[in-house]
Amino acid sequence: MSNYPYKHDKGSLVYKVENYKFRFRGIHAAEIEIADVPGENAAFTFQIEENKTFWGDVPSGLLGKLHSGCEELKPFGVELTFYNDKDAAIQVATDTIEKILNKYKAPGKLDF
Repeated sequence: MSNYPYKHDKGSLVYKVENYKFRFRGIHAAEIEIADVPGENAAFTFQIEENKTFWGDVPSGLLGKLHSGCEELKPFGVELTFYNDKDAAIQVATDTIEKILNKYKAPGKLDF
């Protein structure tokens, strides 16, 4: 933690948590949480909303709370747990949600 700006005991730290809502093609689809450690890095957690009409085929394992670096997201290209900054973490989270929803969206729905 060479860039961490605050004094702390080993294993202790302060980090900022930001919450975002994500819409997929105009429909609320997910909640995203970014954990941002000052001067260091950021990670994400997200949960896709179940929606039987538009993406009813999303496996239940992808509807729970998922985090950067977890095994369930590796097939979608998510290998890292931590990112250089919160913007990078947000971008990977939204890209991953879109990949999942595009893969499992109902045929003929949300085609623009």
